[in-house]
Amino acid sequence: LLNIEPGEVVKKQRIHGLDQIRGTGVLLMIIFHFSYDLRLHGLPSIDSDIRLFWHWLPRLIVFIFLFCVGCSLRIAHFPRMNWHSFIKRFCLISMYALIISIVTYILFPNRWVYFGTLHCIALCSLCGALLVNYPRFSLLLSILIISPVILFDFKYPWINLGHGSMDYEPFLPWFYVTLLGIFVESTGLLRKFHISNFGGGNILSFLGKKALIIYLTHQPILFGLTFLLRKFSG
Repeated sequence: LLNIEPGEVVKKQRIHGLDQIRGTGVLLMIIFHFSYDLRLHGLPSIDSDIRLFWHWLPRLIVFIFLFCVGCSLRIAHFPRMNWHSFIKRFCLISMYALIISIVTYILFPNRWVYFGTLHCIALCSLCGALLVNYPRFSLLLSILIISPVILFDFKYPWINLGHGSMDYEPFLPWFYVTLLGIFVESTGLLRKFHISNFGGGNILSFLGKKALIIYLTHQPILFGLTFLLRKFSG
């Protein structure tokens, strides 16, 4: 997410490859949440024992979003950081994260979201903004953060309120993905990446450009849709 418009800082050509990567994350998110809602309402869905879908897919989705955060920061704020534009966007993301916490606390008090994807995006963007001019250091720091997790199954301490949150994405180790995005964008590889329009590129670009609004609205729509399907199916 954090779909920063480069035009807020200086006039820059939009990188459609990045929109398509972000759009892929949005599409996977919709598929995952629709499957989750189907299962929640007792409708036919993907087998809950498929670990690749229920465990790894949401992690891939978060990876894509946080990677795009790092790329977007580098695109929008290199070589000069525009703090006015950044703070405006940061406050918007933080406000939505707070709203999600409040709404989920009211509706699902035993599973409310106290540090979910948007919370993580807000903090990763804030810390990543300090490193947009240091891509090599970002890569090194990224490797240092994720290495203990891969090699020793290390778990970084983070906020834990003791209940199973509907969406819990701790800042560490996830910050490594944003740092990786900063580095990858600095190499220029994103400008060479483009999904053919015949392969759904236009659809993915649209989803990527509207990522934030889709993120905020898709779940209530899908939940309502699956509720109606259950009601009329039986």
